[in-house]
Amino acid sequence: EGKVALFKQFSIKKIIMKKIIYSIALLFFCFQTAVAQNDANADKIVSNLLAEARNNAIKTSFKLSISEKSNSQAMASMGTFTIKGSKFVLEMADMKVYFDGKTQWAYVAKNNEVSVTEPSEKELSETNPMAILSGFKAKSIIRFSSKVKSAQNYCIEMTPKAKNQDIAKIEVQIAKSNGNLYSIKLINKNGSASLLSLTNFQKNVKVADAIFVFNSAKYKGVEVNDLR
Repeated sequence: EGKVALFKQFSIKKIIMKKIIYSIALLFFCFQTAVAQNDANADKIVSNLLAEARNNAIKTSFKLSISEKSNSQAMASMGTFTIKGSKFVLEMADMKVYFDGKTQWAYVAKNNEVSVTEPSEKELSETNPMAILSGFKAKSIIRFSSKVKSAQNYCIEMTPKAKNQDIAKIEVQIAKSNGNLYSIKLINKNGSASLLSLTNFQKNVKVADAIFVFNSAKYKGVEVNDLR
């Protein structure tokens, strides 16, 4: 029974994790496409951020709010996210996920248990921002938003070219003062929406590769559930 509860909890957290990483991935894709379609100023903003994203670590705090058309109560999650190339760490109050480029560890604090997997290419395409990018090239129309305006942020929207996509539109805001990411909003055709708000966004963060590996020595008595 305890294992079933843990599995359900992990499944819910995994869905939230996918939404967070998927949102960030779409954001980076949005930037890549914008280089070819927007003016020189947008090109400069994008080029600087992409160079740092490819070669250095990025760390940010986040709040993810998911609203459903049939439910007025939005679901919210908060935490921090660190990306370095193909590696990432996702930290929330009751769960931490580590990925070192090959192995993934999902630690649930309440149960003091960690699940270890080696994600397939398909699974990585759902959870790893860098793996997602290639699949989204040239699939959307990118432009500065004519409806969303901000004195502090550049507002960019991405609309899928294909009519059969679940996502109707993606709205991105980037701070004019420093080029930092501010928010990403995914609007689905079914009326649901996911808003990822970023704070304390840090570029060119110096982190050791060791932070992307689960260290069992820090968790006394941890139960290891090796699913590889």
